[in-house]
Amino acid sequence: MLLDEIKSVLSFAAFKPEPDDAATSWSRRSEGRKTLLINISRSQTSWRAINKRGKFDDGGVMDGEFADIAPQRAEEWRGMADGGWCVVSVNNRFILSLENNMMRGENTAHLLRTNPRAVLGPKYDRGKRYALCHHPDSSASLLLACEESMVKVCEDVLKTIGIRPGRVCCGLFALTEYAVHQLYVAQRGSMPADTLIISACEGSIAALVQQEGQWKELRCRSGLGPDAVETSLQIITPLLQKVPQGSPVYFISDGQDTKFRDDIFVHLQKAGAIDLTQEDLLWQVIGRH
Repeated sequence: MLLDEIKSVLSFAAFKPEPDDAATSWSRRSEGRKTLLINISRSQTSWRAINKRGKFDDGGVMDGEFADIAPQRAEEWRGMADGGWCVVSVNNRFILSLENNMMRGENTAHLLRTNPRAVLGPKYDRGKRYALCHHPDSSASLLLACEESMVKVCEDVLKTIGIRPGRVCCGLFALTEYAVHQLYVAQRGSMPADTLIISACEGSIAALVQQEGQWKELRCRSGLGPDAVETSLQIITPLLQKVPQGSPVYFISDGQDTKFRDDIFVHLQKAGAIDLTQEDLLWQVIGRH
């Protein structure tokens, strides 16, 4: 046994999950390390550091194509991440759909990464990467399908500047999944039978309708950009009309452009929307869970 291996056992380092261990939360994988969170949208990239104590540190935002931004920020990003480890959130070229009778179980997340055809069957497309979020009380599920080619390009760009993606996720899907957990799981039994959940992240938006305790309809658009308030409202408004008047409407959002978020919520307030947004929510969700 090498001296380094002996030291790692004596310090318990050998028993800590590796940063590339996808089965473990990022907060555990990055414990005691500086790591970097990067959010990539259609024409903008934002980033935030997590220090060794697990606290949020400096960050930034830059307009432009990710392939052009990354080399300019390479030295800064490497200084924010021990070993170059980071979480990547993508908010472009993906789709959310509503599915029924998807496979469930502890091994499903692992299979989606290693053998997605086994989970998705005929819905599988070899050009996509996938994630699932299940309704806790019915057979419905939210299915994320993200373009494999875009993810590979982002990963390759990062690797050329010495940054190592330990997790790749979708910011909008992460916020939606967080909202589902808060409303359906954390407050078990108190979720109204008719409701609407709206998620927004860096110009991408999703709206999910529940009627009589069942997820009935989902609309999603990615990469609209921060100026697409009217387009977003055209997606949301027909779904507002599908739930009975007075049904709760929940809104969850994060992103660099607070104007987009504020402009959307002005309209949602007229329907009595409840804002679930918190400061740094996207970074909390992708950096700790």
